[in-house]
Amino acid sequence: MSDIDPERQTANGRNASATAREKLAIEHDRAVEIVERLRETHVDITGHAFLLRLDTLIVRLGAKWDVKRELVFEHLKTAFERDYQEPNWCIPINDDAWMGLLPEIGSRKGAMVMTQIWRDICGFFVGDMSALETPLFEVLVEDVDTFSLEKIDLKTFFDAAHEDEAPVKARSRGFQSEDGRSPGEAPQATAIQRPMIVAASVTYGGRSLKVASSAEPLFEMKKMVMIGHRLESLVMDEMDNALLDRKALANLDWGLREMADIINIDQGLKLLRLKSPEQRKMVMLVPAAFSTFASARARQKITSEVARAAAEMGLKVLFEVRGLDGVPPHRILEIVSLIKPFCMTVVGSVSPDRKAIAALTKCGLSGVCLEYDGVKREEDALRDFLSTLSQAAKSAAGACMMQGFDNYRQMAVARLAGVTHASIKTAALMAPRPHAEPAHDAEMEAREA
Repeated sequence: MSDIDPERQTANGRNASATAREKLAIEHDRAVEIVERLRETHVDITGHAFLLRLDTLIVRLGAKWDVKRELVFEHLKTAFERDYQEPNWCIPINDDAWMGLLPEIGSRKGAMVMTQIWRDICGFFVGDMSALETPLFEVLVEDVDTFSLEKIDLKTFFDAAHEDEAPVKARSRGFQSEDGRSPGEAPQATAIQRPMIVAASVTYGGRSLKVASSAEPLFEMKKMVMIGHRLESLVMDEMDNALLDRKALANLDWGLREMADIINIDQGLKLLRLKSPEQRKMVMLVPAAFSTFASARARQKITSEVARAAAEMGLKVLFEVRGLDGVPPHRILEIVSLIKPFCMTVVGSVSPDRKAIAALTKCGLSGVCLEYDGVKREEDALRDFLSTLSQAAKSAAGACMMQGFDNYRQMAVARLAGVTHASIKTAALMAPRPHAEPAHDAEMEAREA
């Protein structure tokens, strides 16, 4: 610590002299609230307040910054809040900076987390910028609308020899490569990506829902290869956070379901835009309810926005029409004919029941999507169950897509049962990483079979 100016040290080990600092006026509607919160919690004077200036990222993005701005800040916020909940918090500052407050971890660890976030977000949007100096600053409150900043040099920012202050790996799941690892981390046994999730609230007719979205990996099962992503949603009642199942979704007011579908697609497209072309693969599977596609207003909005995104990212579109149980075949055929010009093909979703599946025959669909019922079965029983469903689906529409498996072994069994495409539910993908290894075993068994 001898190379740190003694005038910078406070009771917690550091502070900066006034001459080494610069002022930053906070041009933010919540400037007073931000400053008051910092003053109340003392996060700044205890060395746990950090600010990233995005100038170099903005310069690299050039004219694209205006389009990418919201994606950048949303990406930062989502990734930060996934691993650091209250009393940790983050917020954009002005139009070219972002602040993270990390009182629950050591100051050097906090600085290292912010540094890794900077490197990873640069890697996602413009490529490797690790050779450049990290624009990281420590923050002190100067006035009701002004910060005092000092540049952080990680070489002298606390003693790196202290075990508690050692650099940490990037914890943000939102900044992971396609094989589910952080940059520089050894590859895992499985190549399935752990998804980032974003969420928003919608209100209609006096009822409010939370819609959480992810881009689930979608697999072609014959070769067990990832071909794209399904824009999957988890819909919860905002009053009690109860997750709505298929039946509850079907009973929603059509206007509310339409809003939930549109926000899920919007969030899903944003997540796909954050991925590199190699991560996105070839296909995006875009789901919405039959009632949503039946609305001319919603259908026009969805098809136009999805077509624009597909052209931008070079992806092929599959539309998935959900909630087809009990819908007359001629109505399904009508909706399929209206949306088919805007995609590569259309698939339909019904309950995992042979009678419901058979009703989709001659409806213009190219496949049937089924949600796994979640019942725990031995592998032989699971294979028999899935074989029956896959045979019915292939007879009705030519392909069988399964969604909602609990683990990778079930996917391997599904392959042997004749399921043509599948995705695993988000909750399973977010499980601790050590559980990923059995997936490799299951995949190898499936390949050998």
